[in-house]
Amino acid sequence: MSQPPSDRLEAISSELADILEHRIQELMDIMRVTEATTRQIVSTELEIARGRATREALGAELSTLDAEVQELRKRSSGANASYAALVEERRGLRDSVTAKEREVRELTTQVEDLRRSQVNLEAEGESLRRENAELGTRVRALEENVKRLRTLKDELMTNLSGLSQQMPELRIGTK
Repeated sequence: MSQPPSDRLEAISSELADILEHRIQELMDIMRVTEATTRQIVSTELEIARGRATREALGAELSTLDAEVQELRKRSSGANASYAALVEERRGLRDSVTAKEREVRELTTQVEDLRRSQVNLEAEGESLRRENAELGTRVRALEENVKRLRTLKDELMTNLSGLSQQMPELRIGTK
């Protein structure tokens, strides 16, 4: 047996409300993911800035070390007694410079990796923005459908009320 129209309308309305609520929840989930992605992008940018600052600081320190080595070379030519010590110190400085250069190369690689990651995250963010816009359009369409269904419900209730008022008149007319 078929349900009365008002029960059907309530069922449809309830189902649409559930769909709308589900879509809104999906939208909120996407927004949370987008926010997390944005935080990751900001964090990545901060790491890039730190890497650049470290690279600059290491470059300045490297220049300072090179200047010290040059000064030590000048002094070693005049003092044979300290020659062996300066050679040893120079070797240590070279090791330090090599380590710093290796560290700079590693940091450069990390910065490049972070840049690639940033590009990927930006692409993902754009994709999520497009999906967000599509979901917004769907939500508006669903809201319009709900509005039309409510209007239809009101019209049916008005018709039902009018027919209910005509029923007693028809009974009186048949007697």
